[in-house]
Amino acid sequence: MRGPAPQEILNTPPPEIRMSSKATQAYLDMRRKILTGEYQTNQILIPKSIEEEYHISNNGTQMLLLRLAIEGLVKVLPVKEKTWPNNAAVNEYRVADLEIRHRIFSTRHGGFVSDISKGGHPAHIETLTLKVQYADAEIAKLLEITPGDKVIFHRTLQRSDKNTVIAISDTYLPFWFVDVLPELEKPDSDIYQLMQQLGKKPSWCTETVDITQASSTERVLFELSPDDPSALLKIIRRAFDDEGNPLNVDFLTDRGDIYRLHYSFPLFADGIPKPVRDK
Repeated sequence: MRGPAPQEILNTPPPEIRMSSKATQAYLDMRRKILTGEYQTNQILIPKSIEEEYHISNNGTQMLLLRLAIEGLVKVLPVKEKTWPNNAAVNEYRVADLEIRHRIFSTRHGGFVSDISKGGHPAHIETLTLKVQYADAEIAKLLEITPGDKVIFHRTLQRSDKNTVIAISDTYLPFWFVDVLPELEKPDSDIYQLMQQLGKKPSWCTETVDITQASSTERVLFELSPDDPSALLKIIRRAFDDEGNPLNVDFLTDRGDIYRLHYSFPLFADGIPKPVRDK
């Protein structure tokens, strides 16, 4: 489905709602104001003002805003600065950008910094963990090594700017990568360029994508509100050389409300290089 236009959404109220209640009427009115542009993108919505305008309770207002957030019409953000009249609030509510094509466009070509920076974002990587450990059964299978072999584990926060974490990456690399280990800690590091420095030839990539809700751990790392209903993209990414040898595996967690992923692939199996056809 391409995505319904705002007018089509406006003409299709959510099913099974109590049309006669004041809270529902307030919800539908605010929904209309967002979809018709009466409320502007990023405009802050103050719960106390909503209560007073529509004569509804605090609980009714919170439910109204949650419904709008679930529809993607409102963004729920953690309050970073206490200011009147929002000084007692836990969340900040803003009108969402309804145009999904305004999200960060990722082609998945190259490392994170080189990919995201193409769109004009000052992307950089912040290392949280970098250590040598022993491969468990899952990692060993994905890297085609023996369980218990040494691997390099690198956990990073990936930022589109200094204030916005858009991805968390858990990367596992074969132990031959140890020769360039210090380079990984640099904020503009690119593991595929580093592989080339080591004489490797990364050329092919496979990804598996799942949609999940954020855990408490992920909400802390992404600096999300506990009430933000936005989904996360869970991606297992494997890179290979021309002979089909795995060079790394990434467990990526991307913000689904910020990222757009672009893929290109052959339509028939014989268009896939034979060494990686069944990976």
